[in-house]
Amino acid sequence: MIYNTYPQILQDDPTEEYAYEYARGFCWGECEPELSSIAHARYVDTVGGIEIYYDYGADYYFFCPGDDE
Repeated sequence: MIYNTYPQILQDDPTEEYAYEYARGFCWGECEPELSSIAHARYVDTVGGIEIYYDYGADYYFFCPGDDE
């Protein structure tokens, strides 16, 4: 599936708790999302207008702008 993702990802033994903290604390307005093909993604939640996904095929979290962005 194609996602409009930010270039930041969390890998190297990521946790869902840290993904929430990262989504809340990062300055997303300074990044441009780009289209990415990700085959094994699971939606986690939306925090402050940022959607959190987990790529269970590659074991990392990634972030997308929410619908209101």
